[in-house]
Amino acid sequence: MRILIFVKTFANPTLTFIYNEILEMSKKHVVLVVTNERRNEALFPFQNVKEIPFSNENIFSKIKLKLQYNNIPLSFKNSNFKKSISEIVENFKPDIIHTHFGFESWYFLYNFKNSLQIPIFISFHGFDASHKLNSWLYRQTVRRFFKRDDINPIFVSNFMKKHVADKLGLKTIKAKILYYGTDIEFFKPETDRNIKNEEIIFLQISSFTEKKGHEYTIKAFHKYLQLGSKASIKAKMILAGDGSLRQSAIDLVEQLKIADKVSFPGIVTKFGARELMMAANIFVHHSITSLTVGDMEGIPNAIMEAMAMELPILSTFHSGIPELVENNLNGYLVEERDIEDYSNKMDLISNWSKLPINRKKVEMFFEKNTHQKSLENYYLEALNI
Repeated sequence: MRILIFVKTFANPTLTFIYNEILEMSKKHVVLVVTNERRNEALFPFQNVKEIPFSNENIFSKIKLKLQYNNIPLSFKNSNFKKSISEIVENFKPDIIHTHFGFESWYFLYNFKNSLQIPIFISFHGFDASHKLNSWLYRQTVRRFFKRDDINPIFVSNFMKKHVADKLGLKTIKAKILYYGTDIEFFKPETDRNIKNEEIIFLQISSFTEKKGHEYTIKAFHKYLQLGSKASIKAKMILAGDGSLRQSAIDLVEQLKIADKVSFPGIVTKFGARELMMAANIFVHHSITSLTVGDMEGIPNAIMEAMAMELPILSTFHSGIPELVENNLNGYLVEERDIEDYSNKMDLISNWSKLPINRKKVEMFFEKNTHQKSLENYYLEALNI
């Protein structure tokens, strides 16, 4: 197959899952990536990329940007971009077009006349299937595209699919579910290095944004330390990653006087992530629905990777996470923002050992080859092959 991928920015470090999907698909098929802006080429060195800037065409550029923010369809139309897209499609002759993120897909879809009825897939990930749905105009646009025969929506969890249907006032949506895929050969525990830690290490690897719930994890960890139990005395927490709320998390740790118990190593590569997981005992991820914008997770890739490393998980009943983490089996789940229960579960889970069943679940449902095969089958189904 010949597959054209559109992603507005190619690529941000937080979008590694899209890059990995493109790499895997290109092993068997011809893949062309179209983007408005190429970034981090050294980190994401894919060769077949066409960069077409979405530049504003007139003196009303600031107005157009405001219209885009408010989901006004007019603001997504651009004659230069439209011409470039038409030429690329004509020359490349894709069998499939796959766009990522509902809102960002509009840049492509409003400038492409699909006269040949090429199957178009739209992957909804998180922000575009939660916060953006607060906009009436965005909901109207999604409904309109969902009515088109050439459009094939994809959601990262059953929860997200139902959430969007509810927000749109629809009983159901004709859409596919595609769980993210994890590289289980890379994220694999090395038994010869599985040395018993003197410390009990709680680990989170994620961006520092509101929906990642660092504030509640830190406050719960503080309460857990105050128990003074044999386990809590030996406990440490590592919060890896970067983002706009990292400094506020550091400030909170200082305020609670637990800086000697919590470390912030910053951004880590996948190799660094694996090393941290190798040394950790428990993986934590207190996902929440953002109060400021209503943003939600899909299913965090980091949890899948940690489960592939056989780590017990402490997380929340949030979005699609219960589709991955079964409470009391793969770890513990608590209600969002429940600091008391989260603290109690830290005490309980600190006694858990590595969980081979966690890796088995990822192998069965969340492995990258399973992901790729499912996506390929969705393409073939749309082509009636």
